[in-house]
Amino acid sequence: MPASSERGQPVSGINVLRWELGNELRTLRIAAGKSVADAADWLECSTAKISRMENGQRGAVARDVRDLCELYGAPEDQAKQLMKLSRDAAAADQNSSSTIAAKYATYVALESKAKSLQNYESTFIPGLLQTEHYARMVVSLNGDLEGEDVDRHVSIRMSRQRRLWDPEDPLTALFVIDESALWRPSGNDPYNRAIREEQMDRLIRATYLPNVTVRIIPYEAGFYKGLEAATINLLDVDTGTKESSTCYLEGIFIDLFVRGHSEIAAVAATISKMTEKALSTAATRMFLMRIARGNYEHWTSARPFGSPD
Repeated sequence: MPASSERGQPVSGINVLRWELGNELRTLRIAAGKSVADAADWLECSTAKISRMENGQRGAVARDVRDLCELYGAPEDQAKQLMKLSRDAAAADQNSSSTIAAKYATYVALESKAKSLQNYESTFIPGLLQTEHYARMVVSLNGDLEGEDVDRHVSIRMSRQRRLWDPEDPLTALFVIDESALWRPSGNDPYNRAIREEQMDRLIRATYLPNVTVRIIPYEAGFYKGLEAATINLLDVDTGTKESSTCYLEGIFIDLFVRGHSEIAAVAATISKMTEKALSTAATRMFLMRIARGNYEHWTSARPFGSPD
């Protein structure tokens, strides 16, 4: 394991170090054959504290790291490295914003380590494909954030996108997008129409990336399995010694990690069914181009806004 001083923060504003520390502690616990309850008994704390620590949703003080390493039989050098990592993570926490939700921060940390991503969106353009202008509208109009908090969230979203466009460390990504997300404008004035046009151009350019697949589910597909979902993120994460999958569901009333093998398999099967309903990659590109050129009308365009059916 590299020393914590060599570790970077691939996404500005997100404490990736805290997640890495938790992952290391979880790996040590499993290798030692200890349960979460065993660790909680050893520290004389709740099992919830151990789980949040391992999931990166809370930090771990150096003393707790030392005691856990003793329980797990970790070598002295590794224990010292993890104690230093805990201090570095605590320092990074002091520079992080409290407006970044713990579960979201954990997801971003996992995403920064992922080899591949499958994403479904029914309402907005996927965050990893959003332009800065579009992202700012989504963040500012879809929540209670203002000023610097909006800037911070948008900055995080832009930082996350780098791996899509980085030929040296590309993230392999599948984006399945309901057609409705293409038509939802942030407003109907010239400025907001320009934002939408810029966003459509970004989507089209993304379809040419060798590591990115964009598939649109058109209205003509009708109802389909998973339509009720808001946002699904399915990651394959390389944790060093092994690979694992995790799923993160987002929405106004949901903020949930799915970790069970059977549950993740069910999510993967749902995304597969969605993809079957979607246009092919080539047809998706042509579909987006037709919209961008104004050669495709929304199904409600022939009916004046507010008119009866």
